Amino acid sequence: MRRVTLLLLMLAAVSVYAQKTVKPNLNKALKSWSEGKLDEAKTMIDLATTYEKTMNDGKTWYYRGLIYASLDTTTNEAYKALAPDAFAIAIESFAKGDELNGGKEHFVQDAMGLPILKSTQMAYWGNGYLNQGATYYQEDELEKAVMSFEKAQAVQPNDTLAYFYCGFAANSLEDYDKAIASFQKYIELGGKSLDAYLSIINTYSGPKEDKEEALKWVRLAKPKYPDNADLPKVEIGLLIDLKRIDEAKSGLETALKSEPGNKILHFYLGYANSSLQNFDAAKKNYEDALQIDPNYFEAQLYLAKLMYKDAAEIKVAMSNLGISAEDKKKRFELDSKLVAKLEQALPYWEKAEKLNPDDQEVLDTLYSIYTDLDIQPKLKHIMSRYKELGME
Repeated sequence: MRRVTLLLLMLAAVSVYAQKTVKPNLNKALKSWSEGKLDEAKTMIDLATTYEKTMNDGKTWYYRGLIYASLDTTTNEAYKALAPDAFAIAIESFAKGDELNGGKEHFVQDAMGLPILKSTQMAYWGNGYLNQGATYYQEDELEKAVMSFEKAQAVQPNDTLAYFYCGFAANSLEDYDKAIASFQKYIELGGKSLDAYLSIINTYSGPKEDKEEALKWVRLAKPKYPDNADLPKVEIGLLIDLKRIDEAKSGLETALKSEPGNKILHFYLGYANSSLQNFDAAKKNYEDALQIDPNYFEAQLYLAKLMYKDAAEIKVAMSNLGISAEDKKKRFELDSKLVAKLEQALPYWEKAEKLNPDDQEVLDTLYSIYTDLDIQPKLKHIMSRYKELGME
């Protein structure tokens, strides 16, 4: 009986010992982390977050952030599998550690006993994601690049580069809302690159099809970059697209006072005057642009269109005539006028073809003029060009 009782007491003691709670040790957790034993470090720190004597200690959560940040960035797949959501846990842990530390900055000591501040560690961590994202971007793995840049933003919320790079990666993915939001945050944080503004402007002007918003951003950028010569031109182009021609014309005239030798401003002023049906003024503007640059195709094309305008109107009028004697007489009168107008416009279109012999609008118009004037050799030339360009 005494042996049985003694055995029972021994078993009870073993049972109590086996059930005894393991006390977490923050120093052991940190030591395991510094030695790269992330499995041991994770086990110890997880216990510390629920142990009454350490769960409200800011260092517990700071160390947890360090350990889970390492789990997120490790190349050891076995360790990485221990915490698939390691990044989110690390961010959450650092935040709680800061909250419990009353505004003081956490730190650990290096091998020499010198302190490494949390801010330094976060910068190192965030830069790692920036470099990772840049690598993914260069390898055209755009979704991974965006994810890396977004992690860098979460680690260092005030780092402008994280938002700048994310904007370009998202734009390449055609995730335009994310791209715009990233560039806006970059600007909000004090980013100085004009490229951020230009990307927003181009996105609104192009794929987002919101030229009013694009114009707003041009006007936000202009006072910040007063020496940039392109922003006023972009503004004028948007005003023309928005049919705010009078406003554009006024801006162009002002711009030309300071840049009289700018061919693009003369061209846009011609476009504005043409839109306002000030055709004589538009003709002079296009000619002024060509005087500055005789090879300026756009100016030559729009001048040719302007010179062809009367002929096009006559052709429409002739097509609307009937078969009465009066209509026949009218057609004969208009035909002579048409020939004169076509002969007047033809040299402008032929010059346009010399500047850009592959432009289909130019070739089509010349085909029409040569047909109307019955200039067979030149008509054959256009047919040959069609064949060469595969436009038959």
